[in-house]
Amino acid sequence: MLLLFLLHLRLKYLSLKHTYILLIFAFLFVACRQTKYVPEGRYLLKKNHITQKGDKVDSDDLTEILRQQPNFKSFGVKWKLLVFNAVDSAKVANKRIRKNQELRAENAKRIKKQERINAKRIEKAKANGDRLYTEKIIPLKDTVNPRKFLREWLKYNVGSPPVIFDSIPYEKSIEQLSAFLKKKGYYYNEVQGAVKYKKNQKAVVSYSVVTGGRYMIDSLSIDCPNASIAGSFAKFLKSKETHPFVGQPFDTDELDDLRSAIARHLRDDTFFGFSASHIIYEADTNKADLSVDLKIIFQDRMIRSEQNRDSLVAVQHRSTNVRNVYFHISDTTQFEGNFVQTMKGMELEPFNGPFVNTMDTLVYNEIIDKETGELDKKRRATFTYNGELFLRPGVLELQNYLEESNHYKEKYLERSYNRLLQLGLFQTIKTELIEVPGTGLVDVHYYLIPAKAQSFGIEPKATNSNGFLGVAASLNYTHRNLFHGGEKLTLSFSGGFESQPPIFDETVDGQAIQTAGRSFNTFEVGPSLKLELPGLFPMSVTKLSKRHRPKTLVSAAYNYQSRDVFKRGTFQMNYLWQMYVGKTQIFSAGLPGMSVMKFVSIDKSASFTQAIDNLNDLFLRNAYSNQFIWQDWKFTFEYNNKDRDEKKRNTRLYFNSSFDPAGNLLSLFKDYQDTLTNGQHTIFGVGYSQFARLDNELIVSEPIGKGRSFNLHLNIGGGLPYGNSTTSLPYDYSFFSGGANDNRGWKARALGPGAYKYYLDTNRTATQIGDVRIGGSFEYRFEFSSFVKGALFTDAGNIWLMENDVNRPGGQISKDWYKQIAVATGFGLRFDFDFFIVRVDLGIPLRNPALPTGAQWIFQSRQPYYDEGYATFGPTYPSILPLPFTPQLHFGIGYPF
Repeated sequence: MLLLFLLHLRLKYLSLKHTYILLIFAFLFVACRQTKYVPEGRYLLKKNHITQKGDKVDSDDLTEILRQQPNFKSFGVKWKLLVFNAVDSAKVANKRIRKNQELRAENAKRIKKQERINAKRIEKAKANGDRLYTEKIIPLKDTVNPRKFLREWLKYNVGSPPVIFDSIPYEKSIEQLSAFLKKKGYYYNEVQGAVKYKKNQKAVVSYSVVTGGRYMIDSLSIDCPNASIAGSFAKFLKSKETHPFVGQPFDTDELDDLRSAIARHLRDDTFFGFSASHIIYEADTNKADLSVDLKIIFQDRMIRSEQNRDSLVAVQHRSTNVRNVYFHISDTTQFEGNFVQTMKGMELEPFNGPFVNTMDTLVYNEIIDKETGELDKKRRATFTYNGELFLRPGVLELQNYLEESNHYKEKYLERSYNRLLQLGLFQTIKTELIEVPGTGLVDVHYYLIPAKAQSFGIEPKATNSNGFLGVAASLNYTHRNLFHGGEKLTLSFSGGFESQPPIFDETVDGQAIQTAGRSFNTFEVGPSLKLELPGLFPMSVTKLSKRHRPKTLVSAAYNYQSRDVFKRGTFQMNYLWQMYVGKTQIFSAGLPGMSVMKFVSIDKSASFTQAIDNLNDLFLRNAYSNQFIWQDWKFTFEYNNKDRDEKKRNTRLYFNSSFDPAGNLLSLFKDYQDTLTNGQHTIFGVGYSQFARLDNELIVSEPIGKGRSFNLHLNIGGGLPYGNSTTSLPYDYSFFSGGANDNRGWKARALGPGAYKYYLDTNRTATQIGDVRIGGSFEYRFEFSSFVKGALFTDAGNIWLMENDVNRPGGQISKDWYKQIAVATGFGLRFDFDFFIVRVDLGIPLRNPALPTGAQWIFQSRQPYYDEGYATFGPTYPSILPLPFTPQLHFGIGYPF
C-alpha cells in the first residue's frame, strides 16, 4: 500500500529525485520495524555469513546445515516478517479471546438445545412404551483448532515471527559444519563462529570454514568370493564414464549413494534379494598423503534355514529366473450365485488376506504359429478369477515384463506395476514375489481388484486458451473396458464462455465493427467422442512389442462457436497411432491418407462481411471462410526426460515436433473436382486447403536451489501454403504471437507480422496471423512462500508471412528477420492452489520492430514515431496513434510453459 501511495504521489506531484528520497525513507522505515516484536535484550537474526578457505564447498549445502535461519528474504525485503509485524499481535490475541468465548457460548447453546430435544424424545418414547429412542447429536464448533479470522490468518499463516538469535543452535551449527566436512573427506577442517550484535537489535552471525586437505581414494580392492557378483560389479564399473571410486574424494555420502546404486544394478542384473546392506566398505587411510585404500566386501544372503526356521544361514547370491506368473483377479462381480456359501461348500476361505479368494483358473499362452500351434514360452501366464474374466487375458499379459523362463530384473517389476496402473482398470494392484528355495527361481503374483468400468462426471473448469480466459463445464461418460480389451471410451458434452479480442481494432474507419473489450464474448458448445485402443488397430495387440506400448486414438468432435459477428461450426475426425520408445520418447503418426479430417462452416454477419470486403484482404477473407482440411498424414515426436532413471538428473528437457501435410492426396483428383472463381478446387462445394506445416517446441528447466529455477522456452515453426491454398494457412493452423503464453509485452495475438506498421493502418485487425513463428522466453522462477511464487521473465519473437500481403506491408519474412524480433520483459506472480495455479504477469515492451528506426527501443526517443504519425495523419495524429510501449497485464491458468 505504501508503494502504491508513493507511485500515486510520483505521478501527481513529485519529481523523480523526490520519489527516490521517499522510497529510501520508506525502506528505512520498514527495516526499523523488523524488530517490533523482538523482546528487550534479545536480537533478531539478520543474516548468516559463511566464509571459506581452502577447497570450495557448495555454499547452499553449508547454509542448509545451519540450525537457525533468518527470516525469508527476497529482493532485500523480509516479506513474511513484514506481514507478521504489520498485524497488531495484541488486537489479534484479544479478538481470538472474544472469538473463543463466542464459540464456547455457541457450544453451550447447542448442548442445551441437544439436551432439550433428547429429553422430549425420551419422554415420548416412555409414553409410547418404547425402550429405545433416537438420540439427537448436534455438532459442536471446533474450539481446539478454530477457523482463523483474516488478520489472524495473515499474521500466522502468511507471515512468520521474527527469528530470535539463540546461542544453542549457533554452537550446534559449528559442530554440524565440522561433521559435514568430515563426511566429505575433510578430516582436519576448522570451523569457527562469531556474532556481531548491532545497536538496532539485530545480530549478524559469521562462520569461518577452513576445509584443510581432503582424503582421496587411491586404490580399490574387492573381497567377493562369488564370481557372478564380481562379474556384475565389473559391468557396473564399466558402465560409468569415469571410475566411481578411484580418484574420487572420500565422501561417505557419495559412497552410500554408490552402495545403493550397486545394489540396484545387481537386482536389475538378475540377483533377486540383493540389498545395500550386503555391501561393506573398509577404508585404510594414510595421513601423510591423504590417500585412502578402499576395500568393498560383498556379503552373502542370510535366509531362514529349512531345518530350523528360527535360525538364519548364509547362501550365495545367484542369478534368478521367473518360474510362473499369476494374475489373481480378486473380484466377485462376474460370479453368479452366493460366493461365500459356494466357497464354504468347497471348504475354502472367502478371503486370502485382504483379497477375495479365487476358484477358477485359466492358463494363457500366446500362439506364435497358428499352423503348427507353436507356443511362445515367454507369453504365458496363469489367471485365477471368479465366474468370468472381465478382461481378455492377452491384454493383461501384455502389461507383464517378468515373463516366464526369463531373467528376473527389478526394473521389469516396476515397469509391470506402472503398466497395470496406466490401464486404469484396477483400484488396487499388489505385486508379490515368492522365491522357490534353493532353485534360483521366483514366482510372480499380481493381485488385482478391478475398478468400476463406467463413470459419469461433471467437470467445471476455468480455461486458458492461448491466453484467453473463460469458464466452461463438461458432462463426461467414460467406459474403461468397452470391448473387454482395455478399450477406453470417453463421451463428452461441453460448453462455456470465453474472452476473445475483437477481430477488428476499435478504430477501423472510426466505426465499432465489433464490441471491444475482453468480456465473455464467445459462446462454445459441442459433443466429442474419444476411443483409445491398445495396439495399432486393426493389427492385433499381441503382435507388437510390449516395450512400445502401442495405442490407437480415434476421436470425433463437433464445436459450435457463436460471436457477435459470426457463428462457426467445426467438425473434426482424427485417427492416430502412438508408440513409446524407452521412457523418454513418444512417436505419434496418423493413419496414412486420412489422419485428420476437418470441416469449418462459418456464417458471418452482414457488417462483418462488408468490413472484410471493404478491406479486400485475401488473407483475412481466407481465415474467415468455409474450409475443408484433409490431412494426408500427421507425425509428432515428443521427448520428455522427467521419467529418466538418473537420480541426480536435475535438468528437465521437453521437446515436441509435429509435421502436418494436407490436401496432397485430394489434389491428385483435381481433374474431377469443381472449381471456384478464384481457381481453387473444391470438395462438397468447399475449397480445400493444401499445405505443409512444421512446428517445434523446446522447454528446458534447470533448478538452481530450493524453489528457484531457470526456465527456457523456444518455439520455431512454419507452414507453406501451396497448390490449392491460394493465400495463407488455414486459420486453425496459422501462427500467432503475443499474449499470456507468448510475448507478454503485447495483447493476445496482436504482435506482428514482421515490421508491419499497424499503428499507421486505420483498417488494422486486432488479431494478427502468420505463416512463420520464431519466439522464445526466459523465466527466473522463485518462491515467496508455498502459496505465492514469483517470476522475472524476458520474451522475444514475432510472426511472419510467407507471401507478401499488400494490406500488411513489412510482414513477409526475409533474410533480415532477426532485425524484426520484438522483445519484452516483466514480472509475474503465481498463486498455487494445489489443484490449479492462477497467474498474473505484467509485461513491458522493450523493443517494437514496427516502430521507425531510432524509436524501436523503450529508452530511445519517441520523436521519429510522432513524426511518422504526423506525416500520415496530420495534426490529428495524437488522437489516432496508440501509446507506444504500454505495459500489458495478463491473467492465466497454470504456468506459461
